Amino acid sequence: MTTTPKKFCFILMPFDNDFDDIYKLGIKQSCIDAGAYCERVDEQIYNESILDRIYNQISKADIVIADMTGRNSNVFYEVGYAHALGKTTILLTKNSDDIPFDLKHYPHIIYNNKITQLKEELTTRVKWCVENDTASQNNQNIDIDVFLGDKSLTNKNVEFFFEKNKFPSPTFTLHNKTFETFSPGDYSVGIITDTNYPFIGNPRNCKTTKWPYGRLIHVHPIIEDILYPNSYYSFTVSLQPKVLEYEDSPLVRPKIRYSEDQEITIRIFTPKGTRDYFLWIKSK
Repeated sequence: MTTTPKKFCFILMPFDNDFDDIYKLGIKQSCIDAGAYCERVDEQIYNESILDRIYNQISKADIVIADMTGRNSNVFYEVGYAHALGKTTILLTKNSDDIPFDLKHYPHIIYNNKITQLKEELTTRVKWCVENDTASQNNQNIDIDVFLGDKSLTNKNVEFFFEKNKFPSPTFTLHNKTFETFSPGDYSVGIITDTNYPFIGNPRNCKTTKWPYGRLIHVHPIIEDILYPNSYYSFTVSLQPKVLEYEDSPLVRPKIRYSEDQEITIRIFTPKGTRDYFLWIKSK
């Protein structure tokens, strides 16, 4: 009996009853038969907005499967996001005309509205991805771990608690697990949040960029410390939420608008690629 977790397939497709059988009998059963598990966003329970959840799950997925039928604009954009993250992506369509020229070189299945044909071809594709484990191989190229205290964020259930009306200020530690030396400029750290955390208070010179669909990335300034093999580097970030109102004047401590749970992403950038880690921010 193996304890290795199954590969996670996240499904992108139009929210339309016409696709229910395609999903339940074709896509979902294919993933099960291939030794993986899959979910659509409407099967999950979550606190954030649906768009935040979709992008969160794309980041976490080992494999992204997208039905391009009908050229749904949301599905197209989400596929672009998955490709930008370097995710293993399998495209599906009932009609070959629904996959534009720029995407035809990506792996795709044309199933002509036949669930049996879809199931046969998709099971083979997913099984190959599971057995070759390309996502894990890519992650091995960036073997920098991120810790909160003594908890590694490779465990996706790590939580950071902060007091209401105070800024959440977690301290992260990077651990270079490789035999490689990372000089300043060879690596950087980004913190991905939603717009309820519009900027980073510490360090003050973080660069914040707004992404589509209400996502922000706060890039830590160039880290001056060299990461030698098996060395550690710690840094603190202060996430500053939106202000609800000031009690008397802007000089007085403001009341904080946002205290709901949120999962943030810590992204490590290196010349070899990126790697994501996840942390739940929760108020006491």
